[in-house]
Amino acid sequence: MKLILLIAACLAALAQTPAYVDVHIHLRDEAGWIEKTAATYAKHRAVACLSATPEHMNTLKEAARKHPAAIKPVLWIDLDHPQVLEHIDQAHLAGFVGLKIHSPEKNYDDRSYALAFARAEQYGLLTLLHTGISFRPNDKVPRWKGSAARMRPMYLDTLARAFPSLNLVGAHLGNPWYDEAAEVARWNPNVWFDVTGSTLIKKKDDLAEFRRYLWWGLTSGQAHMPKDTPHAFEKLLFGTDNDALDVMIERYTALFNACQVPDEVRKKVFTGTASRLLRLP
Repeated sequence: MKLILLIAACLAALAQTPAYVDVHIHLRDEAGWIEKTAATYAKHRAVACLSATPEHMNTLKEAARKHPAAIKPVLWIDLDHPQVLEHIDQAHLAGFVGLKIHSPEKNYDDRSYALAFARAEQYGLLTLLHTGISFRPNDKVPRWKGSAARMRPMYLDTLARAFPSLNLVGAHLGNPWYDEAAEVARWNPNVWFDVTGSTLIKKKDDLAEFRRYLWWGLTSGQAHMPKDTPHAFEKLLFGTDNDALDVMIERYTALFNACQVPDEVRKKVFTGTASRLLRLP
């Protein structure tokens, strides 16, 4: 009887453990989209860290309430907004798990943003920052926001050192500054990157190239390395951005196959690391 109960408990725990944690997905203002997405993620035993702007905070809160196993809410903040600290406070009080940041008017590591990052660190909010090139609307509206020059991955190096307890994720592996992003991740234990966006599309015929950027491994030794440096690919987290879950699982798997990434490292990328950072089962 004890053995049966133990097996049942193990199976129950396994059922609650996510197979995938998507740290980068955006709310779409489409009828039925939340229900459809929650069903898809539940089917794959996946968790969606779903982000939306403060205007959609109540929608996101309700989605997380109705689908607590599939949806974890993330607030998209504007570092230049006069009420940015209030928005971060609201996210914390509402039980959000993280923040999404995009298109600052100044470099990410400008000291005028220090209070916002300090508040995120205080609350333990996983902070996802867009890095690299950014979509530009096909119009002639003058705008300062959105330049990749303000969102280079190297700025996360400053933030990681200034806020050592703040867990930072750079979106898109700094596209096209992959080498810069990789070195920032290597030297900072509180920095990771996802590989969403166009990267795994434009590099699909040359995925093995990423071994040049993420070059260190379990057998690389510790010479000129931070103490206890993990396998390079452990510095990646899984994300989908605007692509379908199954599509991105296939793209990440193709990357891992091309770079001969060990199975135990793949599990950390797909679920283990993000589950630990978000304190999931």
